[in-house]
Amino acid sequence: MSGPESLSVVQPLLGRRMRLTALPPRVLRRVALVDPRSGGLLDDALCVVLRAPASYTGEDTVELSCHGSPALLQLVIERIIDAGARLAAPGEFTRRAFLNGRLDLAQAEAVALLIGARTERAVALAARAVAGALSERLRRVHDGLLDVVAGLEVTLDFPDEHVGLEVEPAVKTLASLCDEVGRVLEAARRGHAAHAGLTMAIVGPPNAGKSSLLNALLGRERAIVSPLPGTTRDVVEGVIVLRGVRVRVLDTAGLGAARDPIDAEGMRRTRMAMAESDALVVVQDGSAPIDLAVLAETERRPRVLVRAKSDLPADSSHRGNAAVAVSALSGAGIDELLAALVDMVQVCAGVDGDEGGLVATLRQIELLDALQGALERSVAALVSVPLEGALIDLREAMSVAASILGIDVGEAVLDRVFSSFCLGK
Repeated sequence: MSGPESLSVVQPLLGRRMRLTALPPRVLRRVALVDPRSGGLLDDALCVVLRAPASYTGEDTVELSCHGSPALLQLVIERIIDAGARLAAPGEFTRRAFLNGRLDLAQAEAVALLIGARTERAVALAARAVAGALSERLRRVHDGLLDVVAGLEVTLDFPDEHVGLEVEPAVKTLASLCDEVGRVLEAARRGHAAHAGLTMAIVGPPNAGKSSLLNALLGRERAIVSPLPGTTRDVVEGVIVLRGVRVRVLDTAGLGAARDPIDAEGMRRTRMAMAESDALVVVQDGSAPIDLAVLAETERRPRVLVRAKSDLPADSSHRGNAAVAVSALSGAGIDELLAALVDMVQVCAGVDGDEGGLVATLRQIELLDALQGALERSVAALVSVPLEGALIDLREAMSVAASILGIDVGEAVLDRVFSSFCLGK
């Protein structure tokens, strides 16, 4: 419970023997919860009081830890609502923390990322963002912009006094800030990929060994395997974790000449899977001639080449090929393939443990991209147009940076940010 009336709302559940106002803050106490209606015992629980402003929300807060019976918890909630409380809206606790200055908006959005993290690396990146890793770097950019704008406005107002900031050092400062935003944007994109996970599609001609390879990577029989070509008609998927990044692996229908309408539909879905994937695993049957059409269709995409069925005699067309040789039957080459996939994950999502690792929401990434563009236009404008014109782009850059940090944002932005939160938190 959070809000100025939290203590008075919870007090009826504690009866007359225990006074919440007498409890020292941040001390966990064992309490008996009673039904305010009947006076009967509800639960033997734990209670802690957090006084404003030293709480998550910056408001008076009371936390009750009850036993896990759904019926009991529902009853306690009903009695609290009877006393004048209401259920929190999605993200309302974090929204109050932002409005009360306990978090900036970048940190508040990171709370949602932390709640939704599905791997250890995603947890680590989100926790770093909650602690202010992204905010600190963006605040330095915002403050640097503020200094430049203030200095140039003084120069504009007093052109003959030789005060304020000259154009040349302003350009140098802005170029440095633009480079920093570029580094932040790149790290944020990689961090977002690590948080959201990557998608890799296994593609190749029919009967190349794609389904067997999926099963070998997953360590279980997820896809149907048959010596008959065209067994896989629809996309089958599984999930593996590589270096702390969740990777969704798609087994697809073989690419080639369609034998019937179902084959054609399977290939259409394969190409859809390829379009949505971050990288491809291109599988060729090592005992058959290389399918050059598949290689040509995938050459412009990040990919790992695989020569499957390495336990069979290799076709001469594979000599000198840089593909990873794999046998799903014996397991040979699977470790080498996993190492190649880890390298691909590193390209797409960075590596765990890098101190510059950041994670950001799509909203923040869009704004970082806009901020970089505004800074680039500002640098160009300072050397080509009157100072008044350059200041327009500079103020836009400041406005974008402020939007990321939550400085002077409107209700519509806050509604968008917190609508994705779970109830309460």
